[in-house]
Amino acid sequence: MTLIGNLIRLNFFKNKGLKELYLAIFIMTFGESLINIFVPIYLYNKGFQIYEILVFYFLLSLFFVFFAYHGARIVAKVGNKHAILLSTPFLIFYYVGLIFIDQSVTLFFILPLFLALRMILFNYGNHLTFINNSEKEKRGREVSFLGALSLIATISAPYVGGIIASVNFSLLFIVSSFLILLSSVPLFLSSEKYEKINFTNKLLLKKAFSKEDRGNLISFGGYAGEVIVNRTVWPIFIILVVETVDRTGLVISLSMVISLFAFYAIGKLTDKMNKVKLLKIGSFLYFFGWIARIFADTSTRIIIIDSYKNLSSKILRLPWSAHSYDIAARSNYFEFIVAREIIFNLTRISFLPLLIYFFFIDFHPFLISFIFASVFSLGYGFIKK
Repeated sequence: MTLIGNLIRLNFFKNKGLKELYLAIFIMTFGESLINIFVPIYLYNKGFQIYEILVFYFLLSLFFVFFAYHGARIVAKVGNKHAILLSTPFLIFYYVGLIFIDQSVTLFFILPLFLALRMILFNYGNHLTFINNSEKEKRGREVSFLGALSLIATISAPYVGGIIASVNFSLLFIVSSFLILLSSVPLFLSSEKYEKINFTNKLLLKKAFSKEDRGNLISFGGYAGEVIVNRTVWPIFIILVVETVDRTGLVISLSMVISLFAFYAIGKLTDKMNKVKLLKIGSFLYFFGWIARIFADTSTRIIIIDSYKNLSSKILRLPWSAHSYDIAARSNYFEFIVAREIIFNLTRISFLPLLIYFFFIDFHPFLISFIFASVFSLGYGFIKK
């Protein structure tokens, strides 16, 4: 039986709040996936050096940390779903601004702010909506289904985005912006949920770095470190190997196909097995996916190695995400979500200057980036039990 069929049989679509979130995330993921993988490539093609592109993402994390608590106050006031809607204009401004980024130095410093505000409002609203509508005993399968929908949207999007980008990058930004605006509509077919702020900025930082939560600090830091390499350095590495944006999109799309079939099985396994034990196995497998990327010097090798890495990431990320939601649900989940996002971006603020340095002096920067990412990937398994 198919993934979708199994999930329908499990009555997942009777959960109205999740059903709307699923539809919204599917449309939004397709819209963002058309372009996200190509932003570092776009900046590189515009003449920015790789270390300058990394500075761009460093500014993004810096702005995120600065406005993280203020964003939480806004979400509490406007509601979880309205926060997602409110985040949309910032992303559209960001995409439109990218069209003109090579014509204005100011945009290079302002656009990371727009993206940071988008991420703050969207990430909080998205995670809070999921926590409020998910069921503990089905959370593994609910996370896996949400991930499967995202992957289905993502599989074709890089290929389609690559074709559009090869014609005109500006058109790609416009199409993506329209889809992201459309994606917020399904969220307002059910009632809004408002959260209460009962924590301070100081308390957030104290909790994030407390001895009791040190395992979470390592785990969330590990995620943040390897993901930023995946989002910034890896796309540029691919374009240097395969040479064109349309072929880059095709290679990325093909490497995702195999992992789609693993979602339902891993989702069920996540609900039955100890999540921490399963994600530790996934972390070990995922580590070798990063090491293998060092040898990905042809299109064929990229597809083979990334297919393995994408498959191992599902064994890792699904139980990790489900367990993170479990931890959040049994505590002050709003505080947990905000603290986790701050840890993500503090890690990147600490780590990116090191990558910037290696790319600036041009000392085996890709090799070092992939080794760093592989080490970071081992951090997932330290998450608090």
